[in-house]
Amino acid sequence: MDYPDRFVMSCTRSPERVAQIRRISAAHLRLWGLGDCIETATLVISELVTNAVRYGERDEISFSLSHLKGEVRMDVGDGTSGRPRVKRPASDEETGRGMLIVDALADDWGTTDDGSRTWATIAVPAPMRTTPGFWCEWRRADGERLSACASPRPASAINWACTQMRVIASTIGEPLLADLWDWLAEGWRDAAAALERGEDFTLRLVAGPHAFVWHARFVRFLPMALTDPEGSECAWSATG
Repeated sequence: MDYPDRFVMSCTRSPERVAQIRRISAAHLRLWGLGDCIETATLVISELVTNAVRYGERDEISFSLSHLKGEVRMDVGDGTSGRPRVKRPASDEETGRGMLIVDALADDWGTTDDGSRTWATIAVPAPMRTTPGFWCEWRRADGERLSACASPRPASAINWACTQMRVIASTIGEPLLADLWDWLAEGWRDAAAALERGEDFTLRLVAGPHAFVWHARFVRFLPMALTDPEGSECAWSATG
């Protein structure tokens, strides 16, 4: 059985409790590894607790914060019966926007059957998943980039490098240079070993007036959602 992370407290119904509960809640969210939720959750908590402080019918208010299965739940009890109303105050009114903010930020909210407790939930953002790989480039000796490629594995990075090496040799009118360069690179064994260790690798190839550099570095790719006329595609952005 899954048990939620949970924090529960009760306190006097006084205005200074709003900031206190907000700070304590932020600390618990950080402790639970939910730092990405803090901004939204503390805004919702501020409005719920402020509502309880202003309109509660008991000397004390109760508060609970819990996290289970990708959801954060905030629960405030003040003894008041009835469901809070979402008001839409005029632009010159200074109050009345609390539940409007909750309604906008929370994924769901409501009250218990007797109306004495108001709750709200927000979804925990899915963690960004990164994929390890290699960013590879062929450049001229002066630094001009000729081609680049993202490769998920050392073997695919080196296969791409060898293919591009032959393309470069053919482009400059010296196709046989590719065989010479391949021999000078000793079958790319050093490159493969370095990439397997997650290390950067630079290979310089020179033949007469021709000089080129192949460089590969370990990176982590971040998913980026892109939309095109054919539908949604997934691209990757290199980092680190």
